[in-house]
Amino acid sequence: MEKYLIAIDLDGTLIEGLYDLGEYSIKVFKRVKELGHKIVIVTGRPFRSSYFVYKAFDLDSPLVNYNGSLILDPKTNKVLFSDEMKREDILKLYNDKKGTFDLFFCEYFDHVYTTSYNEGFHLLMHDNELCTIIEGDLNKILDTNIHGSLILAKDGYGKEIMDYVNDNFTNFKARLWAWGPYKEIVELYSTSSDKGTALKFIRDYYHLTKEEVIACGDSQNDFDFFKEAGTTVSLINADPRVKALSTYVYNRTCIDEGIAHFFNEFFNLGIDK
Repeated sequence: MEKYLIAIDLDGTLIEGLYDLGEYSIKVFKRVKELGHKIVIVTGRPFRSSYFVYKAFDLDSPLVNYNGSLILDPKTNKVLFSDEMKREDILKLYNDKKGTFDLFFCEYFDHVYTTSYNEGFHLLMHDNELCTIIEGDLNKILDTNIHGSLILAKDGYGKEIMDYVNDNFTNFKARLWAWGPYKEIVELYSTSSDKGTALKFIRDYYHLTKEEVIACGDSQNDFDFFKEAGTTVSLINADPRVKALSTYVYNRTCIDEGIAHFFNEFFNLGIDK
């Protein structure tokens, strides 16, 4: 059997909720690993809310966080790649757009620098025992460059913040999205790294060709990701533009553990639900 590097996005692809990893997925991907395939998690999430998948699958590969801005080897705690947005740029944005957001937080590894913290922001921050939360005025508490940032805009201000970022900064850009109860989330992302550059890094790390790589994704931040793989997989809940780029569109959703079912069939594993 040909051996593959299988790169898997989390939200909307492998899982739906914050920690809703199914037992069937664990069973399938442990078997896939036992067969000699490499499995790599490639996600926009921080380490703290993606490591549970790494542990559940008993992986020994690098872990890609912040859409490619941070690549770690969890087995050795070695940083393989780190791309950081400059502190002074973040503070300029923060000060110029005060009054347009309810929450502005930045992340460096799993240190969270936030303007406020309460239970209403728990899901958005992915806070757990692996993170350190530092609350206050970013001008006073932010003492480092960052890997990622989310801004929860006041109603009607999301596009204004996004446009301001995209018009005034070159080293990072912004995209606007909604998730659960949060209707206007502005995400900042580096222009020099993404899931595509991360997958190429991992591919080179293992000395593999595109043809030896399978990428699984669902949304706009997976476009470049898919370009670095010979085979691409999405589920029926994926963005139509991602499905159009997919080698396979499997007729299940992430809620149904569709990616696990796909690989069960792809490798003819015969694992029952």
